[in-house]
Amino acid sequence: MHLACLSAGKAFIREVARTGQTIGTVHTLGALHLGHAELIRRAASENDVAIVTVYPNKIQLRPGGGYDFDLNEDIGLALRSGATAVISSNDIEMFPLGYRTFVSQGECALRLGGPDAYLTEAVTGAVRWICYARPTRSYFGLKDIGQAILVKRAVADLLLDCEIRFVPTVRYKNGVPISSRLRRFSRSELDELSCLFTALNHSRKEIAQAVSSVKDLVASATSQVKFRHFKLDCVRIVSADNFEDLEQVKFPFIIFAAATAHGLKIFDSIYVPDQDTLVRGPSDIWVDLPEQF
Repeated sequence: MHLACLSAGKAFIREVARTGQTIGTVHTLGALHLGHAELIRRAASENDVAIVTVYPNKIQLRPGGGYDFDLNEDIGLALRSGATAVISSNDIEMFPLGYRTFVSQGECALRLGGPDAYLTEAVTGAVRWICYARPTRSYFGLKDIGQAILVKRAVADLLLDCEIRFVPTVRYKNGVPISSRLRRFSRSELDELSCLFTALNHSRKEIAQAVSSVKDLVASATSQVKFRHFKLDCVRIVSADNFEDLEQVKFPFIIFAAATAHGLKIFDSIYVPDQDTLVRGPSDIWVDLPEQF
C-alpha cells in the first residue's frame, strides 16, 4: 500500500492504533537499498504493521543539491521486504512557510562527522516522523551511527513512547557498508574503499589485545589505509555517549573514519558497546557485491 500524503498516512495510522496493533517504522530519504531492506524486514518481523516513510529531507541535504531516487522503485523494494505501507511526502507538506523547530543536542551533533554530516537536521527529520507515526518501535541502522545514537537520546529526552532499535550494518563482502552515496562508484573504487573497514577492524583487534592509547591506535589504523582515488579525512576513536575524542579507550566507544571522493564524504564506523562486541566483532550482515555497477 502506498499513501502519497500525510493526511492519508495519518488516517491509516489512526486505524492501526485503534485496533491495538504494534507499529514498526523505518524512516528513509529514498533511494532504498539492501541496508534499508534489512531494517524493513526487522520492523515487519517484530511488529504487526511495518511502515516505511520516503521523503528526501530538505533540511538534511546540501543546500541547492538534489536527491536522486525513484519512488516507484522504493515502494517496490519496501513492499517486497515486508512493509505494510509506504508513506511519502513533499517539501510543501513537510516544511510549510514558517517552519522553525529543530531538535538541538548542543555540540554533540557536530562532533562526529562535522557540519557536513547534517546530524541535527537528520535527527530532527527522524524525530518528526516518530511523532507523526507514533510507532511502537523504530529501526535505525548502525551504518549511520551518529543519527542512530542521537535519535535514541532525543526520544528518551522528549519522553516519546517509542523503542529505538539498532540494526547491524549491512556490508558488501569486501567490507564496504552499503549506502545510497556509493551508487555511482565503480567496482574498483569500492574495492579500494574496503581498506577503510580493514583499518577500523584492525583497531578493534588491537584494542582487544589490550592496546588502549588512542594516539597509537589511530596511527596504526591510518597506516592500513592505501588510497589512490580517495582522500582519508580522519580516523578517530570517540565516546559513544557524546562523540568526544578519547585519549584512552573505554566503553562504549566508536571507531570512526571518513574519506572523500567525487565531492562526497564517506563515513564508516564500528560501534563497540561492550567487551563481547570488542572480542567477537560487530554483528554486521554481509552480502555479495552486485555483478554490475
